[in-house]
Amino acid sequence: MNNKFFITILVLSIAAFACSLPGGEGAPTGEEPDLAATITSQALTLAAPTNTPAPPTETPTPQFTSTPESTATPSVPIVTVSTNTNCRTGPGTVYDLIGALNVGQSAEVVGKFPGGGYWIIKTPGSSGTCWLWSQYATVSGNTSNLPDYPAPPTPTPSIPAAATNFNVNISCSLQVNPVYQNKVTINMSWTDNATNETGYRVFRNGELLKTLDANTTSTGDETTLPAIWIIGSPVPSVTYAVEAYNATGASARVSETVSCP
Repeated sequence: MNNKFFITILVLSIAAFACSLPGGEGAPTGEEPDLAATITSQALTLAAPTNTPAPPTETPTPQFTSTPESTATPSVPIVTVSTNTNCRTGPGTVYDLIGALNVGQSAEVVGKFPGGGYWIIKTPGSSGTCWLWSQYATVSGNTSNLPDYPAPPTPTPSIPAAATNFNVNISCSLQVNPVYQNKVTINMSWTDNATNETGYRVFRNGELLKTLDANTTSTGDETTLPAIWIIGSPVPSVTYAVEAYNATGASARVSETVSCP
């Protein structure tokens, strides 16, 4: 608005000044130049707004998204265990124990049991395969293409191994009432060499004395022995024996005979 007002005043002033000028002598013929129009045109040109170019728009810097690293998948299924786990010839404790997979070890899985509960793996530290209980097992890798392994025929248990280091300790106490005799206290122990026993049987003088659970390695007994005998006759004694047994049969008995001093 101020620019238009200023231009209007300027044009009117120039026009008034031009009208008051005297005509000059000897001026060339023809139209006199319109001085007011020329000045007005120049003033409008100067007053016209000039288009100022807009500042350049900043181009955004492209942002690059990092590609997530993929987790490598084992080319073959691998198994580890959280607890040391036995490995057998089939799915169950009736099958022979042939190895184990310990914590910190890993093994290749080569098959699965359709009934579940077992993986068939390459036997650690040996050739061949064995059946690993899956209770504590973690398998990495694709197992969908693993072949199914049928359960082997249930084996007939072999006769358990006999005990060794059978030791019988005797303690005698002389009694006179109701008869003159020795009261005997027995403590016996042995080394359990069997891995497939149902239990142990203990005998006194050939008669079954007691039956014990599997993995038992000691027991005791109390009995009596005569305190007087005929000179030249055998010294009164007692014989103990122990054997391991299962459904197939019993091991050889180990025995020891003891007497009072």
